[in-house]
Amino acid sequence: MSLKPRRKPRRPLTRTERWALDGVGGALLATGAVGAFVPGMPTTVFWIGAVLCFLKTRPHAVRPMLRVPVVGPAIVWFLRWRPFGGGRKQRR
Repeated sequence: MSLKPRRKPRRPLTRTERWALDGVGGALLATGAVGAFVPGMPTTVFWIGAVLCFLKTRPHAVRPMLRVPVVGPAIVWFLRWRPFGGGRKQRR
């Protein structure tokens, strides 16, 4: 009987790492918000980056971003994408 080796628990983020991720996430969120009003500037790409930063530091802040009707489904699709730990393909 072989058991899969368990993953090591992740080390908690330091205060500096948390602040850095919060700062980068906030900057990406603000840039994406500007992109919602400026023609030709993408919004989704910046908000995906912000979600990836905020998932590490503030997971409760991600839910309102996923509820935005235009950008939210694209972010959810990206997070479910297989290289980022998405589930198995569903059988039809």
